[in-house]
Amino acid sequence: MTSNTAVASTRSTARWLPVVMLALGAFCAGTDNYLIAGILSDMSRDLHMSVAGGGLFVTAYSIAYALGSPIVMTAMRVRSPQRLLLVAIAAFVAVNLLAAVAWAPWIMAVARIAAGCLAGLYSPLAAAAAAGMVPADRRGRALAIVMGGISVATLAGVPIGVWIAHLSSWRVAFVFVAALAVLATIGIALSVSTGGATPTIPFRRRVAPLRRPAVLLALVVTIAGMCAGLMVYTYVQSIFAAAPAVGAGAVGALIMAHGLGALIGLAVGSSLVDRFGSRPVLLGTLTVFTGDMALFPFASHTMASTVVFVIVWGVVGWAFLPAQQHSMIADAPPELSPMLLSLNGSAMYVGIALGSAIGAAVIAGLGASHIWMFATAFAAISLVLSLVRHIRRPVTRADVG
Repeated sequence: MTSNTAVASTRSTARWLPVVMLALGAFCAGTDNYLIAGILSDMSRDLHMSVAGGGLFVTAYSIAYALGSPIVMTAMRVRSPQRLLLVAIAAFVAVNLLAAVAWAPWIMAVARIAAGCLAGLYSPLAAAAAAGMVPADRRGRALAIVMGGISVATLAGVPIGVWIAHLSSWRVAFVFVAALAVLATIGIALSVSTGGATPTIPFRRRVAPLRRPAVLLALVVTIAGMCAGLMVYTYVQSIFAAAPAVGAGAVGALIMAHGLGALIGLAVGSSLVDRFGSRPVLLGTLTVFTGDMALFPFASHTMASTVVFVIVWGVVGWAFLPAQQHSMIADAPPELSPMLLSLNGSAMYVGIALGSAIGAAVIAGLGASHIWMFATAFAAISLVLSLVRHIRRPVTRADVG
């Protein structure tokens, strides 16, 4: 009996180890992505730019991400998605070293666009690979583990990067990300099988779901939700540094508190999705998220209420992500999961690009203290559209052509 239990435990560990390694790659990509929020002021000053102008690097990254998955993957005609996954995370080493030595805004723009393309390739492939490695009733958990790499990045990777930047320079923070990419590349190469060749899917086939209202509506929900959250996160340094109860010195701690909330949200949200399905989780998280954004002016009056606001934002904002991913593939044939997850990943970064661009315009025109109003509006839009979406039929084979 003991022997059989040990064998079962070993098999379970072997099954989940590649998923954990994929999460390590997501940790690297998440640190690379969200680090900008913590070093934006110093980086913009060093590159002789305004904070609003520096925030547009997030917009460039996000647009590149949105286009990177469906367009670049098709253009490269890769027949082994797992091999491309490994190449994408390995290339993070080079692009982050380029960001570390950037001497002009256009060099940084090139580095961020390249990083966005690579993340756009890696993330949906990692999510689809993780979902395909486990039984159907564990998909939500597998997706949450991969997404957990990103939430842990906001809890640990980004604060460490900000701390490194504080001790030395924001440039050294990008060297730190490059080192993480080396570790992720080694872990994935040793644990994730490259698999056999798979048919190349034409670009027209990849974007075919966009012709279907059910899929398009789901993607707009993702765009609006991500726009709301990242509109605040991108400029968190400017927003909270100006709050009398917080100040610039506490921004790193708030980023860590948000990461803690994100980790809790992914763990709890994925378990709820596996047990109750994605619909109640989506509607519940979006409702709380909208209320949290609306209460920001009151929350920022004290440090304690600000921390609560940030943690709640992290919990519901990140519980939304695996629920939305699961809802995209729950009723679709398994072979279509990569396409749907790829489109959803692109929609996430369209939302981030929109949020960072709107945030830059708000800062330039009204000031950082007014961002919460626009974030609340987009959160409410996401909630309303999600309600509309869930009275329609689910995504099926017909929805993806």
